[in-house]
Amino acid sequence: MKGGPVDDLPMDVSTLIAMTPEEVAQSIISRRRELVELLPEIIRERRKELDYLNPLVDESLKERDSATNNVKNLKVGRDNFQRESKELRIHLINLREKLIAEKRLKNPNPGWAKDKLASKLAELDEKLETSALDINSERKLLREMKELTRSHEEWVANRIESDPDLKEYQEGWKKYRELLDAANDAHEKLTELASISAEFHTKFEENRDVQKIAQGQLNRSKALQQSADEIIGYWNHRIEKGFDDLKDGTGDLLAAARMVAEGKESSMPRQSPQEKTGGEEE
Repeated sequence: MKGGPVDDLPMDVSTLIAMTPEEVAQSIISRRRELVELLPEIIRERRKELDYLNPLVDESLKERDSATNNVKNLKVGRDNFQRESKELRIHLINLREKLIAEKRLKNPNPGWAKDKLASKLAELDEKLETSALDINSERKLLREMKELTRSHEEWVANRIESDPDLKEYQEGWKKYRELLDAANDAHEKLTELASISAEFHTKFEENRDVQKIAQGQLNRSKALQQSADEIIGYWNHRIEKGFDDLKDGTGDLLAAARMVAEGKESSMPRQSPQEKTGGEEE
């Protein structure tokens, strides 16, 4: 029946069956009128709640998006520093080989074997580019590359006084370390901001979820308020005109009751699994 009488009436099935159609209709009308009296206050409360929540959700969204954009910018900056440092490293390694071949730079001692610096830096660089590193692992690699470069700088500085033409080589490694420092600084800021960004995202989702609930309740209350007069009018019409088929499109509400009284099923019986599949399989 229209208006959901079973849902609206706090009673067991036997009590409901014992009631006349008029009593059921009057009970629905009474409950709906009680609801109509309560709904305006519920709607006001939900609107007040949304007046508070809407700017809160907007603000938390702006905070999250701002932090997310800053994280993206820091990632771009860090990756640019790492790319530039790699290009410079390759240039310096080639320059080093040229200087050694021209005997303008003596071959390093066993502690700085010819290929040690190049291979070690290339290995660390490869890990940065290809491995799925967590924040701490990436920070460790950047620091290791920086320390390796600083040690080589000291080794070069002790030998450069006798050959001013090696200044480009010395300055190149200094620039390389500065690029690593810049990449590491960006990474440290990124690490801190990523955590803050995650907190902003959680805050936004929590506020948005509460907002959705409040908005849903408001929409439901407004819909009930708009349909209340129609439902009350429908059941008053039924009380006045009857519950049989009135030929006005409102249906025959007593059809099922008559079928039960005649010993028939009140609705189409459900098919058993065997009937649905056409019987047992041979």
